[in-house]
Amino acid sequence: MIAQFDVNTIWRRKFGEALRRRFPETLLIAPRAFGAKDSGQRDENITISLPPGWAGKTSAIGMPILRWRTEALATRRGGHIDTAIFTSFHYLPLAKSLQGKASIIYYCSDDYRGYAGWGGAASIDREAELCRIASRSIFVSTSLRDRAIAEYGLDPAACLVAPNASESRFSEQISRPAALAGLKGPVFGVVGGFNERIDYDFLARLAGSDEVGSLALIGPVLAGADMTGAIDRLRGNPKVHWFGAQPHDEIHAWMAGIDVAVIPYARSDFNHFCSPMRLWDHLAIGQPILATDACDQVARQPEVIVAPPGGDLDRAIRSAKIAAISGRRPHLESWDDRVAFVAPLIDTGN
Repeated sequence: MIAQFDVNTIWRRKFGEALRRRFPETLLIAPRAFGAKDSGQRDENITISLPPGWAGKTSAIGMPILRWRTEALATRRGGHIDTAIFTSFHYLPLAKSLQGKASIIYYCSDDYRGYAGWGGAASIDREAELCRIASRSIFVSTSLRDRAIAEYGLDPAACLVAPNASESRFSEQISRPAALAGLKGPVFGVVGGFNERIDYDFLARLAGSDEVGSLALIGPVLAGADMTGAIDRLRGNPKVHWFGAQPHDEIHAWMAGIDVAVIPYARSDFNHFCSPMRLWDHLAIGQPILATDACDQVARQPEVIVAPPGGDLDRAIRSAKIAAISGRRPHLESWDDRVAFVAPLIDTGN
């Protein structure tokens, strides 16, 4: 039986749900502190309540409870934990306690050094130790894998790359939302949260180009997103249209409703190492993608038109427009595809 710790973010949950579709006995564990909302079982994912600070200061108490409750659940279901998949270095104490009793897999779903409060030498050392006791380490980007191999001295054969992915709904034809249908084309669009990871100067240059009909910005503006006034300046541009946050179960229609997708990441270590779900969603839709060169995984995609700083942005825009006229080329890489790739390496005890 497989247990994945944890499914507390959408990308970990999507991977876990695909894992369970292939291996139905998989336990998807969602630890939460006592008193947190949504305790109990939800969407077949298993919430286990633990003392506050269970991943840090009280881990000496929280991790044994987590192990005991997960093993008890496996026993009630007629099995035991053959493979434990851990999604961050916080689970190192639990992984060490299961060493020799279960196959350990590390699923590195993000660059945790970029998380507030997660960085520092101690955290890096813990991640290195987790990688070393794992039989396999799965990274969502090539850059994350290569850094771990170089810094932690890992065996490259034990380090896999399985990027984030998309869903079949993104590759299906769907009507354009009425709010987008009325915009002057071609419509360039950004879908996702607007935070400090976004290059707002790039968006301003994009909106200022005569080659662009409209710029649609779809998603919430998050606290601390911009301290320079760039967002206010964008709001004052009549070609820029803000639509705010949209329901997750409708987001594929909004993404499909734009003519050219834009992934405008600013340069940072976090953006360099990430695996954006929006990339795979836009590839599934098949419209042209225009992006900065900040994310290594985005820039490596042959379908993406990259506009590096100082480059000829209008030329990149024209290339995207020509590609849009040529028609969409949907290319779906699903979460089930990712699991199919790693499945032969997972010990299910069967």
